[in-house]
Amino acid sequence: MTEFEDDTENEADKSETQPLLDGNKRTAKDTASACRLPIEPIPTFFLLAIGIQSPLLKEFLYYKQCENSNITFVWNDNSSKCFLNMSDPGYLAQQKAQAGASQQLLYHNMGLYMAACFSAVFFGVWSDLSRRRKVAIVPPIFGGIIQATLYLLLMGFRFSFEFVIIGITFVGLFGYCFTPFVGIKAYLADITPRSQLTFRLAVLSAFEGIGIALGYISSGLWVQWQKSFTTSMWIPLGLFVFIFLYVRLLPESLPRSKKELFSWSYVSAFRRACSSVKNSNIDWGMLGCYYIAYISTHFADGPFSEILNLFLMGSPFCWDPAKIGILLAVMYLGAYIMSAVGIRLLGRLMDDLWIAQIGILSDVLANILMAVSAYLPHRDIIPFIVPCVRMLGRMQHSVITSGMSKLVPQDRQGSVFALLYCFEAINKLTQSLVFLPVYRATLHWFPGFGFLIGPAISFIITVPVLGFVHYRTRSRSTRSQLTIN
Repeated sequence: MTEFEDDTENEADKSETQPLLDGNKRTAKDTASACRLPIEPIPTFFLLAIGIQSPLLKEFLYYKQCENSNITFVWNDNSSKCFLNMSDPGYLAQQKAQAGASQQLLYHNMGLYMAACFSAVFFGVWSDLSRRRKVAIVPPIFGGIIQATLYLLLMGFRFSFEFVIIGITFVGLFGYCFTPFVGIKAYLADITPRSQLTFRLAVLSAFEGIGIALGYISSGLWVQWQKSFTTSMWIPLGLFVFIFLYVRLLPESLPRSKKELFSWSYVSAFRRACSSVKNSNIDWGMLGCYYIAYISTHFADGPFSEILNLFLMGSPFCWDPAKIGILLAVMYLGAYIMSAVGIRLLGRLMDDLWIAQIGILSDVLANILMAVSAYLPHRDIIPFIVPCVRMLGRMQHSVITSGMSKLVPQDRQGSVFALLYCFEAINKLTQSLVFLPVYRATLHWFPGFGFLIGPAISFIITVPVLGFVHYRTRSRSTRSQLTIN
């Protein structure tokens, strides 16, 4: 065993018994005094690019299916002719186009998310062992450049969709949109005092909301203005190049490491870290509960991320890209920013886990309202009421993430977030495998049925699990106070 490996093992053993930001690690005071660029622009511009790409792809696939079914759409008026009579051949053709686009999106997401499941763990653990957070941030940027190029070839040069699926698998190997947040949140945990971590993660989430909201509204308005999908796809390509240049200027969050970036010794270090898990001071039971709550919470978001575009583009809404972009922008911007404000204000009145339950309730009510929106009067207005109902629906995400981070020492922040985003990638794949087929199967009798799956998951899994965590936390706090007295 080499001297380097011995140092790695001793450091890992030492750090297991140290609290976050303690010992020879950089303190919050040292971090505050250091001159560093903010981390927030990276997720903002990254999700701005993703927010432009994602709806463009869904709308492009839907319009291509419409063309194959001889349905014409008018750019300056509406996305397509809106057939409301269920016996009309145009209505059946429109539903066929929605089903076809849903099927293509399923194949696309399977290739993308299956590969991303493994890369999130790989890059996250690597960032811990090498003590460099950028190794989890830079590769997905290259993947984003490849992804934008593939979509340009699909939309501008009419490359086959099968070619895009093959290429998108390589994008998943680079981490897609999961891996950069492994590095970003581990970076934030490195430089933030534990008492401020929940709010700081909520602020980061607000910047994510700003980025994705700007992406959604830009994609819709730009397509409507240019009357072309191809020209819109150049914007994400330029954004990914800008992010890469910004990351080059960002200092690392941990003290400068003498460890090599590429070393076979990391393999044995990873093996030792796995074998030492049972001897660590981490409460794996509580951490497992947080993981279950995180998975179920993100799975419940599936209707809004997977089927909302198709739901609003078909009958009886027949919305155009600009209108959908405005709705998505309002929804995500309101939810991300108001959740940060809600955590700040409610945090003075109650603990984090009560705040999480309020966020779940907000999300559940929004899903139910969207599910029945097609059958309510003034149905073009109801979807814009949904963001108001859902404006606190992101609080539980920040609370759960913060709770997980507080349970592990600093040298395992990258690993815990890597596993978290591995589960999120699996979650996204599961969402596609569940919500897209369900939407296709229920399209003829209840198009909004998929929106009711999220509330069911929340009430069956998320609420009881967080309630159990809350009970355990309060019980431990009470025992600790009795011991001190």
